[in-house]
Formats: sequence, structure tokens, C-alpha cells
Amino acid sequence: MSELEISRRERKKDETRQRIFLHAIRLFRERGFEATTVDEITERADVARGTFFNYFPKKEAVLAYLSEQRLADAEAAANEVLAADKPAAEKLIEIFARAASAFEEDRELSRYVLSELLERAFAPVEDIGSRWDQVIFKVIEQGQRNGELRRDLDPQRVIGVLTATYYGLLFMWVHCPEQTQFNLQDELSARIRLVVDGLAPRGTRS
Repeated sequence: MSELEISRRERKKDETRQRIFLHAIRLFRERGFEATTVDEITERADVARGTFFNYFPKKEAVLAYLSEQRLADAEAAANEVLAADKPAAEKLIEIFARAASAFEEDRELSRYVLSELLERAFAPVEDIGSRWDQVIFKVIEQGQRNGELRRDLDPQRVIGVLTATYYGLLFMWVHCPEQTQFNLQDELSARIRLVVDGLAPRGTRS
């Protein structure tokens, strides 16, 4: 098989995966994740049931694919923010706020996405947690090098506090809508700012 044929075959596979994924997400938003069946997804995507399982071993795998795409978007946005000419504290706030923005699109669907994401983030074989840590580590390292953040703090401990703040608010937002009548990005930005204010060297805190 020639390289051109292999490339065409891989492109066709990618297109099929993406078609299944997009139709599945639309159905999740229309009917709800629990109410949507694999048969409904394959009918809407116009593929055989076996084809679905070739790309997604179970329905939850569609959510894993969605969270992977969101992580890739967050990494790209973080690199953009990292290169910007602004204080490290502002960069941290912007990175977390941008990451949270994807969850605002659909609170009900985000409940399942968050559950799946947290399960994978702490699984030994997954690298989601470490990849996210690397994104935040770059900003903290830059801030410590520039004297904007305390140099006596362990970056991994700082990452743990920031990440716990992020996931804690997301968990509350998706599971307790009646108690979270606020803009998710605004509230997250305010909470991350409380944390990063404590990371500033003495005499420079707002």
C-alpha cells in the first residue's frame, strides 16, 4: 500500500470518527447522555453499530474524546497566554478561566464530561493530569523566575492548590445548579486570584 493510499485511509478514518463524535454530542445535548443509545448515534451518523465500536469501545468513550479535545484546546490557549506580556498571576487566571469556558456550553453534559475527566485524570495509565500540570508549571516557573511569585514555594504544591480550586468549583457548578447562580468564569477568576495573591512575595501583594 502506497503512502498516498495510507494517508487517504487515515483521513477517511478521522472523518468517520469525527462524524460519529459530532452526532453523538448533538444527541447528548438534545436527549441527554443517559437517554441516548448507541443505536441512535449510529443511525444519526449513518454508520454500522460495529463501526461505532471500532472508534469508541463504549458510549462514555465519546466523552473521553471530548475531554481530550478540550485539553488540547486548553494547552494551545495556555501556550498563547504564556507568550503574552502580562503578569504571571493574570496568566494563571486566564488559563483556568479559558479552560472553564468549555463547560459553560452545556451544564448537563458537562456533568458527565467532568466525571469522566476526573476518573481519567487520576488513573495511573492516563497522562491528562500530568499534561495539565505541565501547562501550569510553565507559568509558575516563569513567575518565580521573574520574581512575581514566591520562590520558596514548591511548584507542584501550588499546582495542587490551583487545580483543586478549579475542579472544586466545576464540581459544585455542575452538580448544584441551584446554589451556583453565578458566571462560572467570573467566579473561578475571583477564586484563582485569591490563591495567586497569596503566592506573591511580601510587599507586592494587592
